[in-house]
Amino acid sequence: MRKLSLVLAIVAALVIGLLAPGSFADALTPHQIMIHFQVKMEKGFTRQDLAGFSNIAQRLDLDGNGQLNLDEYAKNTHFHGNSRGTQGFFGAADMNGDGQMSLNEYAWQRIITDEARKIYSAMDLDHDRHVSQKEFLQNKIIRSKSIAEQIFKKFDTDGNAELSLPEYLRKWSRWARSGRKFGSLY
Repeated sequence: MRKLSLVLAIVAALVIGLLAPGSFADALTPHQIMIHFQVKMEKGFTRQDLAGFSNIAQRLDLDGNGQLNLDEYAKNTHFHGNSRGTQGFFGAADMNGDGQMSLNEYAWQRIITDEARKIYSAMDLDHDRHVSQKEFLQNKIIRSKSIAEQIFKKFDTDGNAELSLPEYLRKWSRWARSGRKFGSLY
């Protein structure tokens, strides 16, 4: 009788697993999600890329102290006066929370966001600067549609069935940092 109960429990678990294929994706860790996206992080960037990041940080470092404060970083023309974008990038880059962005912190943030933007742009099939759920599910990176559906739901924080770049980057940035130690790039 005990063996029969155990066998029935195992069969029930298997059936439930087959009927609810997305349930595995619900339990994915940020690290596993990054693996599904085939993220390269620093391995996807050259010494020349890192030198370019260094040149930008040095140009923005108006007081020459080797650190960027928010005022200095706000002079970066990349954000075209978008204070929320500037503050978001700066806040995410300031990994130690000291109100300053070191060259290393800047480079890590660029690695994270540049790779994220590249993937986002590849998914934006109609080039409207939004990734619809349909576009996300058509991506060629994540092989399992059920896992892609669950990951999309985690990204879609406002529930409107499309991802704006800021919405996507907020999640991506947290997931890319989760459980990771960031060493020196220079």
